[in-house]
Amino acid sequence: MLKKTLTKRAAAAALLLALAALLASCVGIDTKVKINKSGSGTVSAEYRMSQELVSFGELEANKAMLPVPLTRADVENSLRSAKGLTLESWSSRKDGTDFVVKTVIAFDSMDALMLYLDPNGKLAIYSATQEGTSVAFSLGDKLPVLNPDMRELAKEAFAAYTFKFAVELPSAPREASSDHPAVSARKDGNTVVFEGKMQDIVASETAPSMRLSW
Repeated sequence: MLKKTLTKRAAAAALLLALAALLASCVGIDTKVKINKSGSGTVSAEYRMSQELVSFGELEANKAMLPVPLTRADVENSLRSAKGLTLESWSSRKDGTDFVVKTVIAFDSMDALMLYLDPNGKLAIYSATQEGTSVAFSLGDKLPVLNPDMRELAKEAFAAYTFKFAVELPSAPREASSDHPAVSARKDGNTVVFEGKMQDIVASETAPSMRLSW
C-alpha cells in the first residue's frame, strides 16, 4: 500500500510538472495587470505550487521545466534580456503544503507586456487602431491528451488550485471573452476578470485563450 501511494504521488508530481510546463499559468495563479493610458503598467502575480512540484522541479534534470523561477535571483536573471520589463518586488513563503511566490513586474509598453505574457512571441498579440486597443493571448500551445486514469489523477492534483487573471484598463472595456469553457470572463467597471478552476482547465486538455479590447 505504501509503495503504491508513493508511486501515485511521484506520478502526480511528474504530471503536475509536465502540465505546468505546458501551461503558462503554473499550478495556481492570481494575476492583476494594470495598464495605463501610455501603455505602461504593472503585473502583480501570485503563483501557488504544491511543495511536491517544487521539490520535483528542483531536481537538476527538471529545473528547466519548472515554469516559475523560485528565487529573486532567478527572476532577475530571466528578465535581464527582457526589454521593457523590470522587477519591482519579489517574495516567497510556505502556506501549508504549498509554496507561494509573489512578484510585481513593471512594463514600459504594450510590447513589453506581450513579452511578459509570452516570451516566445507566439501566444500574445495586440493591435492598436483608431477604434481602440485589442489584446489576445493564450496560456499555452496545447495540453497532452490524458487517458481516463491520468485525467482523474490530474483533476485530483489540481483540485485545490484556481486561475484568475484580472486586467485593469485605462478605459471601459469594449470586449472581454474566453474561448475556453472552463474559463469565464466578466467586466467590473474598467476591469476585466478571467477565472476558472485549474482541474477543469487541465481535464479539458485545451489551453485557455482570451481576448479583451478597450
